Amino acid sequence: MKSFNPSGASAFELYSFSGIVEESGKNLETRVSGGGGGGATYQGTGGTAPISITSKTVIHDQLFLTSKEGKEKSFQLQDFNLACRKGNEVTVYWGIKQGKENGHYLAVKNHTTDQAFFDDGKINSMFLNLWIQAVLILGGIGMFFTIPYLGYIVGVGIFFYAWKRWKTAKNEVASFRQTLRNLPPGLTH
Repeated sequence: MKSFNPSGASAFELYSFSGIVEESGKNLETRVSGGGGGGATYQGTGGTAPISITSKTVIHDQLFLTSKEGKEKSFQLQDFNLACRKGNEVTVYWGIKQGKENGHYLAVKNHTTDQAFFDDGKINSMFLNLWIQAVLILGGIGMFFTIPYLGYIVGVGIFFYAWKRWKTAKNEVASFRQTLRNLPPGLTH
């Protein structure tokens, strides 16, 4: 277990499980949604709304790992698109925020092929609270447009603060990713 204390979000603990791949599987799920269409006519004139259809493919990876101590654990991961096979040495990393019981899978490292796979969305959410960013930006806009002169200064100051928070979080994420790339198997147990 390793602790991280991001400047823009709650502290979290990084956990891991390392082992040899006993079996792996991959499934693809396509989610299709649509909307729109329909229309109306009135006295011989009318129109229709266009139909929009979108699809998203979700990649499901399943791993069965056995540690050096003989403990076996299974992992069901989404959207990592892992490249691993039986016999590869792999570490799965997950983070749990302070005060929480559950967390998210953040990364998988295949030590045999020296490849790292990340869930960028989950990692970013561990380092920057987006609600606070949204409130800061909306507050900056509100100040800028509602209070003449002083609001311009305060609004720009709030925007600058939000930008610094975002930039700091971006640097912390880059450092975190590099740390995970360099960790040997089993270091964070």
